Amino acid sequence: MLVKIISTMLENTYTTDDLIERLALMRAYYSKRLFSGGTDATLGEVIGNSCTPDTLQALSLWLEKFQKDDISPLMVYEALDTVEEDIGGIPSVMLYVPIRFSHEHVVRFGRWFRENVQPNILLTMRTDPRMAGGCGLVWNSTFYDFSLRYSIHQHRDDVVAMFNKYSHAH
Repeated sequence: MLVKIISTMLENTYTTDDLIERLALMRAYYSKRLFSGGTDATLGEVIGNSCTPDTLQALSLWLEKFQKDDISPLMVYEALDTVEEDIGGIPSVMLYVPIRFSHEHVVRFGRWFRENVQPNILLTMRTDPRMAGGCGLVWNSTFYDFSLRYSIHQHRDDVVAMFNKYSHAH
C-alpha cells in the first residue's frame, strides 16, 4: 500500500521541495478531517490559502486517486511519516539553474529526467546565477557544469584567439 501511495504522490510531483510541502499540507488536511471534527472539510477549505493553485490541484488529484484505489484517509495519514523518512531513498538529482523557473518549466524538466534518466526521480532545484547560459547538476555525487561561464573558461584560448582575429581585422 505504501508503494501505491508514494507512486501516486510522484505522478505529479517533480521536486523534493514540492514533495515536502505537499506532505505537510496533506498532514494538515488529514489532521483536520480525522482528528479535529472536520470530517466534511474540503481540501480547499483546509489548505486553499496555504499553497499555489498548482499544488492544490496536485493534492486534489492525490485524493481522487487514493479514493479510487480504496486507500482510506487514515491509511494515508499514517503513511505520511514513512514517506517523509523515505524521501532520501528516492533517486534525485541536484539541478543548479541561473533563474527560478515557472511551474510549467519545472514539470518539463521533471518529465524529461523521468523519461531519460530514471523513473520517479526527484529534482532538487537551486538558483545559481553563475550558471548563466546553461546549468549544473549533481548526479551520483559528481558535479557536471554545463554553464556558459565554464565553457568559456575551458575554451579560453580559442575565445581569446577568435576575439583577437576579429578585433585586429579592421
